[in-house]
Amino acid sequence: MNKYRKFFAALIGVSALMAMRQFDVEVMGFEPIVLEMIVSALTAAGVYQVPNRSE
Repeated sequence: MNKYRKFFAALIGVSALMAMRQFDVEVMGFEPIVLEMIVSALTAAGVYQVPNRSE
């Protein structure tokens, strides 16, 4: 399971984006595109933080 850490981090981020679109999540003061950009940036940061380990 260790070698799939980055995949799972990316899967969580993509799932969050899909859920936001499916359920029309709105945050006051933010346009939907801005929220998508924030979630995408957090997904990229999460994938970057997960260490590469192939066992």
